Amino acid sequence: MKWARRATSARDRPSVPAGVIPPLLPTLVDRVPHGPTWLHEIKWDGYRIAVYLDRGKVKILTRNLHDWTDRFPTIVKAVAALEATDAIIDGEAFVADDKGLSHFSSLQRALGRGGRRQDIMLAVFDLLKLNGKDLRERPLVDRREALVDLLGEAPPNGIVLSDEISGGSDILAQVCQFGFEGIVSKLRSSPYRSGRRQEWVKTKCVLSDEFIVIGYEPGNSYGGLGSVLLANVEDGNLVFAGGVGTGFNARTGPEVKRRLDACQMDKPPIPGLRVKGAVWARPAIVVEVAYRGWTEDHQLRHPSFKGIREDWSVDKFL
Repeated sequence: MKWARRATSARDRPSVPAGVIPPLLPTLVDRVPHGPTWLHEIKWDGYRIAVYLDRGKVKILTRNLHDWTDRFPTIVKAVAALEATDAIIDGEAFVADDKGLSHFSSLQRALGRGGRRQDIMLAVFDLLKLNGKDLRERPLVDRREALVDLLGEAPPNGIVLSDEISGGSDILAQVCQFGFEGIVSKLRSSPYRSGRRQEWVKTKCVLSDEFIVIGYEPGNSYGGLGSVLLANVEDGNLVFAGGVGTGFNARTGPEVKRRLDACQMDKPPIPGLRVKGAVWARPAIVVEVAYRGWTEDHQLRHPSFKGIREDWSVDKFL
């Protein structure tokens, strides 16, 4: 089970500036689709971003349309070096370890105070516009071919192409064995449509998703943080999803508690919810949590905190 998102109305959708294209978001599925109509790529463990190039100037927007251009100096420099008048590139900002694997926690450290933002790279996998031409109606394979031509034989330092991967029925097992997060599968013939779609699907080695924090249980670690209480959204309402007490460290634990203390409330955000000793908080923080599944009473199994999702806004779901 994943975070259930209700159908959005015009009121729910953020205002989209002219020329900005919201991302196509893959749907989480349990199995990798097979057959010649599908293309498979590694799922990068980072922040989804759209990069806009216009006559040498670069702007970077998150999937929630926040301007994060100043946070990715290496990507800005690399994209500015591309031989194009203008372009819109879809990709993932990530930090690689010495084995070439991406880790969300490494990206968060790089983006934090004193972090090495110059280590953040861009994995590119789609091209929506090039030299004044809108490519979104073209099949995915055509857009990828144009992307490869744009990058050239030696892409600028800081950019890598998200290559197509191949394998049989055990392709997910192979990817997981190497330590990657999962697979994104895409229909080769698909045009680019903003929003969550079935033409792109993702399959994860370990389940992980975004959850809204609604409070915490005090404890003896990390300045008094025991576990964080979570909720997801179903039919427009908050639904309790259990708590997570592992995965924090000396930096993230106190930061989460500080933010929650700043938005305390007297009553639980979910009417009638009771957790002994809980400190309730206004739903304002979205976090990424890895987990192994769900219990029969709709609680996360073996959850582990991965980080605060600065690129997600609670307002998008409530």
